[in-house]
Amino acid sequence: MNEERDASTAEALIQAARRLFTLHGYDGTSVRAITAEAAANLGAITYHFGSKRELYDHVVGSAVRPLAERIEAAVAEAAPVPERVEAVVRTWFDYLAGNPDLPQLMLQELLLAESPPEVVAVPLRRVHVALTGLVEEGQSAGVIRSGPARVLGIFILSVPVHLGILHRAMRAQLGIDLLEPR
Repeated sequence: MNEERDASTAEALIQAARRLFTLHGYDGTSVRAITAEAAANLGAITYHFGSKRELYDHVVGSAVRPLAERIEAAVAEAAPVPERVEAVVRTWFDYLAGNPDLPQLMLQELLLAESPPEVVAVPLRRVHVALTGLVEEGQSAGVIRSGPARVLGIFILSVPVHLGILHRAMRAQLGIDLLEPR
């Protein structure tokens, strides 16, 4: 019973922290606000995660790791390079549809932090290596234009992130809903 309650409290803290970190960033989110939203006592973050920073790293890492795994799987498919690039972009959009807070959460971490924590940096490096290899393979086959493969690999992912950030404005102003499967 205690283990179930501990797991439930930890999950409530993660969900509350993810929502608050997305809305207010790391510095704008207090331990008190997280525990209040999670209906947990003030010491719960220390008990379950050690510190607010470790909770934050867990939240961001748990958002980024599954995406990295899915992108690596799309890159590794047995298909022509253009189809795998499309699979990567579709994977991104599908993941963003299920995690609309991810672009904001990632941008805060990538833009505001001096360097992302290892829990974020490691999956991002794996994705970058996979995409760089895919671009190089496409360049060798003549289906991707020449240029710095490392930059082109980043470009493949940056467009969906930017569109994910702008999706509300695009829906309101242009009537384009990027989360609509059609």
